Amino acid sequence: MSNNRFWVSGAFKGFIKMRRRATFLFVLILSALASIGFGQETTYRLQPLDVIRIQVYNEPQINAVLPIGKDGNVSAPFVGIVKAGGRTTAELEAELSQLYEEKLKLRNPHVAVTVEQFRPLRASITGMVTTPGVYEFRPGDTVMTLISKGGGVNVDRGDLRHATIRHAGSREVFPIDLHAMLYKQDMSQNYELQDGDELNVPEETRNHIMVLGALQSPGPYPYKEPMHLSDAIALAKGPIPIRTMLSRVYVIREIPTQPGKYQRIQANFVRFIRNGDSAQNVELQPGDLVYVSETRTPDIVGLSNILANAIFIVDRIRFH
Repeated sequence: MSNNRFWVSGAFKGFIKMRRRATFLFVLILSALASIGFGQETTYRLQPLDVIRIQVYNEPQINAVLPIGKDGNVSAPFVGIVKAGGRTTAELEAELSQLYEEKLKLRNPHVAVTVEQFRPLRASITGMVTTPGVYEFRPGDTVMTLISKGGGVNVDRGDLRHATIRHAGSREVFPIDLHAMLYKQDMSQNYELQDGDELNVPEETRNHIMVLGALQSPGPYPYKEPMHLSDAIALAKGPIPIRTMLSRVYVIREIPTQPGKYQRIQANFVRFIRNGDSAQNVELQPGDLVYVSETRTPDIVGLSNILANAIFIVDRIRFH
């Protein structure tokens, strides 16, 4: 009889150990499930319209897949309305465990909450991009992802150095240097997107040059770093036969420390063409005005009037 008792006692203890191990494994499995799927992290905070799965070990009647309402609440089985929005899955698990213990008298319930489906996250991109609009994105997507969804930026018209991003519900805008990101591979500002973000790539209004005078197609052109006199003449489709005097080209540039005052740089572009004199191929700066003379050279007063009028036009329109 004593041997039988020993055997029963040993078997019962073995059963208890097996059950504890099974419980431990189940908790591990639920914890693993809670950390996978769509790049979910334990720091992710649940949002309205997320769909979650609630599981309680050894209590299948409680298990359910539920949407989080627009008010951030979820109707949990047997315990009623529970606030889920703004919480992590771990925080919601802790409250549900306490509720099931209090209301259903469960002993040390093991609750697991996982995200079955993320709510649609959306961000918008406006301004100088190929396809402005509102786009869905996944948790972890970044500014570069949104630019890609918008078809890329218009590098000729966009002011890449002064892009901005604004978070939903905020009036504050944060600057983003897309030029550094796209041309210098500086990803320090490639921020992770938040739901409702608005990325704007403004139109470039000052980063231009004005090309005037005896050229095929004078007018304003976008400045691209680096840029030289030869680039400006090429953009304006070159000289007009017989009329253009490339030996007298002027670059008019505002003096940085004296707004409204200008310096005049004279260049003989013929020397650059014939002799390769690079000093005549003036390196341009944003806002420069290039004037190419005609063969009938105006007198100094006439030339001054032409340049003064051109500067006045530039000051008035500023390429808006």
